Amino acid sequence: MSGVGKPGYKETAVGWIPVEWTLGKLGDFVAALQAGVSVNANETETGCLDGQVGVLKTSAVLGGKFFAHQHKVVVPEDVDRVASPILADRVVISRMNTPALVGESGYVPTAQPHLFLPDRLWQTVPSDCPHSQRWLSYWLQLPAIKSLIAAGATGTSNSMKNISKDVLLTLPTPHTPFPEQQKIAAILTAVDDKLDLIARQISATQALKQGLMQTLFTRGAGTPDAQGRWHPHTEFQDTELGRIPVGWRVTTLEQVANVERGKFSARPRNDPQYFEAGDIPFIQTGDIAGATRYVSQSSQFINEAGLTVSRLFPVGTIFITIAANIGDVAMAKIPMACPDSLVGILPSSAECDGMWLYYLLKNSKEYFDSQSTQNAQKNINLQVLRPFAFGLPPLAEQAHIAGSLGSIDDKLEVLTTQQAHYQSLKRGLMQKLLTGQWRVQVDAAAQATAHEEAPA
Repeated sequence: MSGVGKPGYKETAVGWIPVEWTLGKLGDFVAALQAGVSVNANETETGCLDGQVGVLKTSAVLGGKFFAHQHKVVVPEDVDRVASPILADRVVISRMNTPALVGESGYVPTAQPHLFLPDRLWQTVPSDCPHSQRWLSYWLQLPAIKSLIAAGATGTSNSMKNISKDVLLTLPTPHTPFPEQQKIAAILTAVDDKLDLIARQISATQALKQGLMQTLFTRGAGTPDAQGRWHPHTEFQDTELGRIPVGWRVTTLEQVANVERGKFSARPRNDPQYFEAGDIPFIQTGDIAGATRYVSQSSQFINEAGLTVSRLFPVGTIFITIAANIGDVAMAKIPMACPDSLVGILPSSAECDGMWLYYLLKNSKEYFDSQSTQNAQKNINLQVLRPFAFGLPPLAEQAHIAGSLGSIDDKLEVLTTQQAHYQSLKRGLMQKLLTGQWRVQVDAAAQATAHEEAPA
C-alpha cells in the first residue's frame, strides 16, 4: 500500500509514514558515537592469531554488513594505545571515506574483543529509548538516508569526504514501535541470510569451476568406455607445452580458427551518420566484460552506413577483448559488429569444438594479460593471439569438457538469478517496511516480549 493520499499517513522529510509514528532523529536512538585511534598495524594473510590485537579497516563495513576479517594486526608497541573494542549489537559507521562510501555502515551481531576501531570508524552507543540496533542499521541503508549522508559530507578533496557527528545524529529517523522494529529487522535479516547462503554457493561453485578448468585443460577429461563412463588418462607425452595426454596434439589458434580484428574506421568515431536509426548490434569491451557465456545485447547499434566501415561477425563467434580489460570472452548468439578493441574468433576446423575453445580462451585470460604491452592502456594484438599454442584433445573429449563446464555455468546462472531476485526483494521490503507503507503484524505475546527486551 502506498501512503500517498491515503488516510492514516502523513508526509515527512523521509516520505509518507504512519500518522502514529513520530519522526525524530538518529540521536534519539544513539546516545554517542565512539571513535577509535590511529595505530600502526600490518596487513597479514592470516589476520589476528591467538593473543594478537587487530584494528579494523574502513572496508570492514559495507551495505549494512560487518566483515570482521577486514582488519590489520596492530604492531606490539602500539597495542596499549588501541581504544574502543567492537561490541555486539552495535552499528559501525564509516565517518571518513571516498565520496561513494562515506557513511557506509555495518551491523555487528557478535562481539569481537580482539578487534578495535580506527580513527575513521565510529561505533554506536545505544540510547535508553527502546529500539533495535539491527533495525537502525537497515534504516541507515535506505537510499533516501544514504543520500542525506552524502549531501552532508564535507571535504575539499574529490577522493575523501567526512561526515560530522551532528550531521549523522540529526538524520531523520521515525519512532517506529519497538515490536514492529524487531519484526521488520527479523524479516530483513531472513532475506539477508538467504543472500549470504547464495553468495557462499556462488563462491564455492566458482572455485570448483576454476579448479576443474585447470585440470581439464592440462590433464584432460579422459577416455570413455563402452558404457559412456569417462576414465582419467593414464598415458602422457612430453611436448613444448609440457606434458599432455597421449592422443592430444599441439596446435595454434590460427590453425583451427579464423582470427580477425574488429574495426570501425570512421572518424570521428561518434559521427551520428553511422548510428542514427541503427539496428545492427555494435558491441564494446564492456559488453563482453559484463556477459556470462553468451553475448546477445549491445550498448550501441550501427546502421548500414556504419556497417560499411565496421566488420560483422556471425553467430558462434568468440569475442575476446584486447584493450583495457584483456582476455574477457563471450560467444555471439546473434550476428554482431565490433570495433578494433575486440577480436572475433570462429572455429574453422572440424576438429575444434566452439564451446570448448571458448572455455580454453577463458582459462587463458591470465596468460593473455601477461602478454600485453605496458603502455598507458594495456593491449594485445593478433601477433599474440594467432600463434597462441595449446593442446587439442579429440573432438569427443572437447565436447565432454565443454559440457562439464557448461553444467557448472548453468548452476552459476541459476544462482545469479536467485541472487538478483532476493536483492530486488530486499530493496522493495526495506522501502515498504521501514517507512510503514506495509505494516507488520505483531501479536500480544511478541509485544510483551519486546517490552521485556527493551533497553532500560
